[in-house]
Amino acid sequence: MEALHKQVLPFLLRRLKEDVLNDLPPKIIQDYYCDLSELQKFLYDDFSKSQAHQEAESLVQTNGGDNKKQQHVFQSLQYLRKLCNHPSLVLKDPATIQSVLSKTGVKSDALHEIQNAPKLLALRCVFNYTI
Repeated sequence: MEALHKQVLPFLLRRLKEDVLNDLPPKIIQDYYCDLSELQKFLYDDFSKSQAHQEAESLVQTNGGDNKKQQHVFQSLQYLRKLCNHPSLVLKDPATIQSVLSKTGVKSDALHEIQNAPKLLALRCVFNYTI
C-alpha cells in the first residue's frame, strides 16, 4: 500500500475547502421555472394513475419496507426525472409512442423536437444570456 501511495502521490492534488475558500467566487443560485409540455403532462398524469405510483406512495407513507420496494421508489423517481428532462427518454416502444402521440395530438415526427421539453428551452435561454 505504501509503495502504491508513493507512486501515485506526484499525480494527486488534494485541496481542502478551507485552503481555497478565499479563492472561490461566491456561489450564485438562480431558479428558473418552466411548465411541462402537453406531452409531458399527459405522461405525468398517466403515471399518477398507474400502479407504480400507488405502490411508491404507500411505501413512502409507511416509511420503509424491504430493499426491493425501496428500489421501486427510486425507479419511479428516475422515470419522473427522465420525463421532466425529455419525453423521448421514457417513450421507447414504437407502439406506445404512437398511442401516446395520437392521444396528445403531437405529430409523430415531432417527438424529438425541443418544444416537447421546456426545460431544454429554458436552458437554451440561460446559456444564450451568459455567453
